[in-house]
Amino acid sequence: MTISAADEKTYIQSLSKRAFDIVVATAGLLLLSPLILVISFWITTESSGPILCRRKRYSSNNVELEVFEFRTTLVDQQKKRLEDGLDEMQRITGVGQVLRRSGMNKLPQLVNVLRGEISIVGTHLFTTALSKPFPSLDLYDIRPGLVTWTHASEDQCETANAAESICRCISCDRYYVENCSLFFDMKILFHTLFSKAPYL
Repeated sequence: MTISAADEKTYIQSLSKRAFDIVVATAGLLLLSPLILVISFWITTESSGPILCRRKRYSSNNVELEVFEFRTTLVDQQKKRLEDGLDEMQRITGVGQVLRRSGMNKLPQLVNVLRGEISIVGTHLFTTALSKPFPSLDLYDIRPGLVTWTHASEDQCETANAAESICRCISCDRYYVENCSLFFDMKILFHTLFSKAPYL
């Protein structure tokens, strides 16, 4: 069977992206292991319950994934002891607020990267399935990312209007897929890590 030049290029791009993910995720877990241990200890001292939790997320193509995060809220048993009517912010622990503001609650997702479920840089993950999934472009398999083009660009997705936020995220995802390359991933990661904004 003859492999076309385009297919060969796609295969090489896919391999290089996967290699980049493994190297960065492994280095991240090793370098950040002291911080991860401190956060884990902090979580256990503030409230009882697991250190990590699984979150159900959806890709732009409505592929369902389960990703790891540090637990930032009270566990169900503790929620039941609270009065009804508490808003979401009152259910978030003190350490949870710090982790969410900094984006460090997503550090365990480096494990998801090593497992090949997400990439270091990719498209957005959504908390709910999209009513109109983003059509996959015919490049190569683009996994959702721990970091997205939004983090490195000035086009912020979060707005008061949920539908508008999703549209902006999908627009950023489309731009990323159309321009995806190893160099582009490195550029996004560099700008994200060294920007003033939270890195995740």
